[in-house]
Amino acid sequence: MVGIVFFILILGVVDVGRAVWNYNTLANATREGARYAIVHGAKSVDPSGPGSSHFTSPNQDSEVTEVVRKSATGVDQARLTVESEWVDGTNEVSNRVEVTSRYVYEPLFGFLDALAVNITSSSTMEITH
Repeated sequence: MVGIVFFILILGVVDVGRAVWNYNTLANATREGARYAIVHGAKSVDPSGPGSSHFTSPNQDSEVTEVVRKSATGVDQARLTVESEWVDGTNEVSNRVEVTSRYVYEPLFGFLDALAVNITSSSTMEITH
């Protein structure tokens, strides 16, 4: 009986560790997307955000999304969504951009799908170029 409880406890610790790893990966990928957006402002050769060819109103920029997805290695891309918002309305220098990523974390065992957790990470930075 103690062995079963111990086994369940160990699996729970592993699953929580995986969730923390997924959150850390998502947070780093979101920061990378925000960094991309702040150096690709209105004065950039290939700008991101409002006015660019990659931007779809109100909160999608395909280039920023691609940077986040490439940086989020090891997570299931089908359960990852990315939004990019230019808080001050434009991609001019000194305005802000906010990148938000959401990921649905599912436990190791498929029968525990009811325990799926939505992990969200957001990064706001000031456009520098």
